[in-house]
Amino acid sequence: MARVEPESGFSSPTPISPTSRRRRRAVAILGLVLLFFAPHTALILHYDYTIYEQVQDVPLHEYAVVFGAYVEADGTLSDAALERVEAAVLLYQQGRVQRLFVSGTDWSNEQAQMMALHAIRRGVPEGDILVDGLGIDTHDTCRHFARIAGEGVLVTQRFHLPRAMYFCERDGVEVVGLAPNRLPILPERGSNLPAIVVTRIGRSFSEAWLTWSFLLGVYDRVSPEAEALE
Repeated sequence: MARVEPESGFSSPTPISPTSRRRRRAVAILGLVLLFFAPHTALILHYDYTIYEQVQDVPLHEYAVVFGAYVEADGTLSDAALERVEAAVLLYQQGRVQRLFVSGTDWSNEQAQMMALHAIRRGVPEGDILVDGLGIDTHDTCRHFARIAGEGVLVTQRFHLPRAMYFCERDGVEVVGLAPNRLPILPERGSNLPAIVVTRIGRSFSEAWLTWSFLLGVYDRVSPEAEALE
């Protein structure tokens, strides 16, 4: 006669199907991606109403803060640098600001000096320009500007503005932003769609990572020079 084993009261666990594993893995990855982008997305939403796309709409301030961007070895400004300086010149010419604070790293082709020189050539008096040659990254620019003024118009591309505004406000500066890439400054902004998409995706990841690094207190140790990512 066959022996009947007593019931233990426990049933064998139901094995997880490969489809369920893939679904759980996808949900976990999606959650991590959302968490990664959450802080910078919050900054975008928070500062959206104080970012201007027309010079005449910018409230009056004493200073425009011009963030550094890449400059060629011969002193030629990159498109990003040219847009920022030209937008600041427009603010000055239209009486929206009285002075320019041009900040960049002079370790790289005298970045700040070349950007300031362009503003002078465009008619801004040298005496109305302050040059910060130690603005190695966004936080440096904000810290240095905070020593001379408590408010200003930040001039940099729209993708960079939310983080720049947050950094400057954390240093005690009340700010609004002007997005020069929304002004008709450059004759064209590129026609290679795949390259544009890749660049924008890279910028999004960079901004999200740099925002997280600031929140975690490691930004000043991991941030590269401004022109590398900004």
